[in-house]
Amino acid sequence: MTSDTDIKKEVNEGLKWVGMASSMVGVLDLVAQVIILAFWITPAQFGAAVAAISLFPILDKATDMGLSAAVIQRDDHTPEKISTVFWLNLAMSLVMFASIAFLFGPALSSFHGKEVIGALLTLYGTKLIWQNVYFMPSALMRREMRFRELSIIRMFANVAEFAGKVGFAPIFGVWCFVLGPLCRVLVTGIGTQICYPWRPKFVLRIREAMDWFWFGVKTSSSQVLFFAYTNVDYQIVGFFWGHAALGFYKLAYDIVLDPCRIMADVVTQIAFPAFAKIKHQTSKLVDQFIAFAKINLVVLLAFLGAIFIPAEELLGFWGAKWAPTAPAIRVLCLVGVLRALSFIVPPLLDGIGKPGLTLIYMLVAAIALPTSFMVAAHLYGYDYYPVNNPGAFPYPGGWDLGFMAMCWAWAVGYPFAFAVLFVLALRQLRLRVRTYLARTMGIPLCAGVAVLVSWGVIQLLGWAPFYLRFVVTAASMVAVFFVLLAYTQGISPRTVKAALKGD
Repeated sequence: MTSDTDIKKEVNEGLKWVGMASSMVGVLDLVAQVIILAFWITPAQFGAAVAAISLFPILDKATDMGLSAAVIQRDDHTPEKISTVFWLNLAMSLVMFASIAFLFGPALSSFHGKEVIGALLTLYGTKLIWQNVYFMPSALMRREMRFRELSIIRMFANVAEFAGKVGFAPIFGVWCFVLGPLCRVLVTGIGTQICYPWRPKFVLRIREAMDWFWFGVKTSSSQVLFFAYTNVDYQIVGFFWGHAALGFYKLAYDIVLDPCRIMADVVTQIAFPAFAKIKHQTSKLVDQFIAFAKINLVVLLAFLGAIFIPAEELLGFWGAKWAPTAPAIRVLCLVGVLRALSFIVPPLLDGIGKPGLTLIYMLVAAIALPTSFMVAAHLYGYDYYPVNNPGAFPYPGGWDLGFMAMCWAWAVGYPFAFAVLFVLALRQLRLRVRTYLARTMGIPLCAGVAVLVSWGVIQLLGWAPFYLRFVVTAASMVAVFFVLLAYTQGISPRTVKAALKGD
């Protein structure tokens, strides 16, 4: 049995390296987006690209089928089983590419009335075949918690993506959003094989690998549903409000919810193998679950609080043409608070061998959120605007929310799915809601006070240029937040340093 000290050291070492890599990825993605959207891409062009690139994560998860998760979670490894999993994944990627090229790509182009959308999707399909070069060895490295090497590979790969995006944008326009990721996966494949050389055996023993297959199907189905319900809104916005509105909406999502996912991924990458190692020890699972939840809350609330008040000032870096995005940023910040808490639960359920429970949550979310999205589109969508459709009824309350209706749909629909998710998690841990809140609620309360302080600060800076208003307002929120954490929650730079050392 793995000792507490070993688990703690592996977790903290992993957090340190994955945190470094994720921070670098987040900064490079942000800088690349600011440069590309400020100089070369209009909101309408960006919106058209989003109709394709928003589907990339769904294709990735559907191709993987959760088999890499089975490699991490299962203990009955044999070279034959692992090789069989590889060949199954390769076959799936070939089928997926053919489906994209001849079915999904043309259908999506027809739906949006732009041929470039299907072409972008088809080009990305080549990545699904190439990823077989690294998906198995990277899963084996994650199982062994070799996050230092994985993080170094990730950093080099994302430098290549940054160079590809920014380098191709002035020449190829929206194609840079596919060419950049292709540069990333090329470097990832080469780097992974250097660090963990692996070749499959020419065997196919499907019967022996069936338990892995069904575990992977459950895990993959949950992840596919997650990316489906979190990306279907792009298709709805593009269809009902047009591609310029989709560009504004996507930018808000990229500024708020996508960074939340990237930052939470620092914890979730470590959480799954960590929970899997202590899956039979309930008390340790509870403590680790609370610890991961606190980390997510501190990091994500600091980020969300820093951008909530100075949203207009933040958009100044992208240019005046992106100003309509500011209200969407604030609404999505409210959703981000719940997302901060939710990201840690699926790794817990999968790690203890209950991927079916994760699937239940994803099914609820896949019903609740698209329903909210479609209601918002029906009530406030472009096609229902009375000028263009005289037979349509007026907007409820006379409000023309535009694409902001989709942001409010997130705020209304997501809490239902979130409630189901936490009930499932707390029941498995036999943890009371009161106990969980008592151990975590101090962090959001500190963030709330810090946001109020930042609002007062920005009121005093009306004379300053936008970049100074943003920096001072954001810095004041973060500073007050961490001072309050230190005095009320015992969370300080000293305790963080000690945690990273495993003390």
